[in-house]
Amino acid sequence: MTLNQIIQQVQTAAESHQQVNNFFCGENAMAEEEVKFYPLVWLVPNGFDFDSEGKTVTYQFLMLVIDRHFESQSNLIEILSDTALILQDIITLLKRNTYEESIGWSTNAKAEPFIDGKTDVIAGYGLEISCVVPYLESYCDIPL
Repeated sequence: MTLNQIIQQVQTAAESHQQVNNFFCGENAMAEEEVKFYPLVWLVPNGFDFDSEGKTVTYQFLMLVIDRHFESQSNLIEILSDTALILQDIITLLKRNTYEESIGWSTNAKAEPFIDGKTDVIAGYGLEISCVVPYLESYCDIPL
């Protein structure tokens, strides 16, 4: 499974969630576009671990679930509650909708709340997630 295929799985899970209105991927993806609809999921690839002996590749990501935050802060608890549940729902969708037993989604990290006011005033949670895929070591598939 390639990085593009993994990102597509996350995007499919995020876009299937009834509360999610946008999906972005990449370090500067949100800065490049005007965001009109929240909540959204923002996935940032964060490298990979390559274990040729164990025959696995583990891709790491930062997944953020973000909603618009009123400047009065009157909706902060609601945003944190909703974005926490959306984050958990997407992880559940990824784990349950991966039909290949050799692919595994996991997280064992603290979800960090945040507030940002650079463009829109936003709040939500960020969580590090991982996807482990088999390393097939197929010499015949290498373009030479």
